[in-house]
Amino acid sequence: MDSKKYLPIIVIAVAIILLIPIAYYAIWSPQATQSGYTGQTGANNQQLPRTGTGSTGGTTNVAPQPTAPVSSKDPATIVPDGMALDQYCEKYYSAWKNKDWQTAYDLQPLSKKNQSDVNSFAQSRESYGMQSYEVGKPQINENSGIVVVKMDLGQNGIWSATWQFVKNDKGQWTVQNSTTQPSQ
Repeated sequence: MDSKKYLPIIVIAVAIILLIPIAYYAIWSPQATQSGYTGQTGANNQQLPRTGTGSTGGTTNVAPQPTAPVSSKDPATIVPDGMALDQYCEKYYSAWKNKDWQTAYDLQPLSKKNQSDVNSFAQSRESYGMQSYEVGKPQINENSGIVVVKMDLGQNGIWSATWQFVKNDKGQWTVQNSTTQPSQ
């Protein structure tokens, strides 16, 4: 039997056997299954769980998990000093309802700003047909906070947006993410 003929096959088989535990850990470990905040890396990459009915008549209770501050060196949208998280969201939705597109665009998380320009943002928001909104009370736990906003988008139904905030190492609130989904 010629061992040179089988050597590449053996090397590939050994490599696959060694990569299986690595792939398993990377895909199914608890750290890998948490979606986390956009733009964060390392130990701060934690998902904030959501619970509740999500319906228009029910309540949505969101329990932020303790999170270490993010680096102030990382680019982020910063909440102005002295502004509460619900006031920040109120300012965003008020600007949207009043079609002050530049203000609303500027208040978005940095990850959302990087996806479009103010004109594209305005066109998409205009098409949603927002009738009204209700900003919930902030739920703050140490360095993380969440604000849930209910929106009546007319013929598009009732939607819920969850805003995630994390303090940076200078004590400033940063806007980390906002996710929107239909309420049930």
